[in-house]
Amino acid sequence: MQIGIPKEIKNREHRVAMTPEGAAMLVAAGHDVVVETAAGRDSGFADDAYLQAGARISRSAAEAWNSELVVKVKEPLPEEYGFLRPGLALFTFLHLAADEQLARELVRKEVCAIGYETVQLESGRLPLLAPMSQVAGRVAAQLGVHFLQRENGTEFPGRGILIGGLDGPPTGRAVILGGGNVGRHAAESLAGLGAEVILLEADPGHLQSLKEYFSGRVELQLYAADTLKQLLPGCDLLVGAALVPGEHAPGLLKRSDIGQMPRGSVFVDVSIDQGGISETSRPTSYECPVYVEQGVLHCCLPNLPATVPETSTWALTRATLPYVHQLADLGIDEALAADAALALGVNIRKGRVVHAAVAAALGFDR
Repeated sequence: MQIGIPKEIKNREHRVAMTPEGAAMLVAAGHDVVVETAAGRDSGFADDAYLQAGARISRSAAEAWNSELVVKVKEPLPEEYGFLRPGLALFTFLHLAADEQLARELVRKEVCAIGYETVQLESGRLPLLAPMSQVAGRVAAQLGVHFLQRENGTEFPGRGILIGGLDGPPTGRAVILGGGNVGRHAAESLAGLGAEVILLEADPGHLQSLKEYFSGRVELQLYAADTLKQLLPGCDLLVGAALVPGEHAPGLLKRSDIGQMPRGSVFVDVSIDQGGISETSRPTSYECPVYVEQGVLHCCLPNLPATVPETSTWALTRATLPYVHQLADLGIDEALAADAALALGVNIRKGRVVHAAVAAALGFDR
């Protein structure tokens, strides 16, 4: 099978969908891997590394897209819609609940669109979302701490506090909404910096496992709207990490709620790729990562792991490669029939939205 790896064109998206080592494994299995020139450069992988792996280097995006299976990192942008066509299988992060325009285009072009974020094991685990969520949680913590600084590289000064505090000055408080991979890794990073961390989780069973994991290093509470509202006036850094697979992120915060936070505090909404958890959330970019609403700095980057592309590309390839192998070795139809987890990843096929949560979020018939 011909597998295309286009260069990502989203604003400051530095990742690539496949390492040279991953490409070499696919080539060894008899597949034709076409990598757009410079696709891996920002992740530390030169064209020569892909050539040595046995891949071909294309001089245009069109050549990489003209493949049976296209493997990407982020969703196609409008500039790429012209490459979509019937018979194409697309394997990437899609987050269609927050992108009706793309969903309609994929339906119209009859693309088989498989979203990393909805590939789901019988246990409920999301194996392809997990590594990027882990990275995103740690990056969210790092950026949140950075934007709290008075001098933070933007036009919007933060509160000017050291999140870990010192002897005398109070320790900064971070509140995290959601205890999945994003929330757990954000909490771990912030606790390691000495912050007071409060994590709210809605699932009692998962909350108990988090208590065992953190062993008192993080304060854990069962999520309730009233509990959250009580915490906001003393919250220096708020991290949104709530997820319902395939669905729009839950709306947990109103504008008036955000207004209860101290001026110059920071809200990092990692859930923005699924639409965000606050009335005040809207996507930002690394070019302009922050805006202010209600006196609070909002960082709503839909591609947080892009800032550490080498780490992210290695982690993503390790997770996705077995599924890429299945799709290429067996063919799309047989691979989807053979693997229930991969089949759950299908968002759109044969001109219809087939994932129940995505269809419900967008108001589409299945």
